Amino acid sequence: MTDILNNEAVQAALIALIVVALNALAQWVRAQVSHSAIVDDYWCYIQPVADAVRAEVVKSLQGGTLSTTVMGAIVQRALVQFADSFRLNEGKQPTATQLSAVQNELVDVAERAVGSK
Repeated sequence: MTDILNNEAVQAALIALIVVALNALAQWVRAQVSHSAIVDDYWCYIQPVADAVRAEVVKSLQGGTLSTTVMGAIVQRALVQFADSFRLNEGKQPTATQLSAVQNELVDVAERAVGSK
């Protein structure tokens, strides 16, 4: 084992692997921070659709019709509503990053609604 770790080619490969892993971690952290900032910046558009998602999920849960497919459809409808409101008020299309951040937030809202009932 020591012979393998002392091999320069193995050391170079391990260092490269560590660098790639650290870069991936840094990108993931930046994305999480970016998503939080987007949700904070556009909360005025997100809050109404988040409230609607919560209400629809609770209604489906109480009616016994909630499934992952139904929850996904609820979130997608809300995402479309967010995009429509964003376009109407901002005069431009939301970016893919904005849509991703909003979708993640709406999924979290739906999951919290299920967990609270």
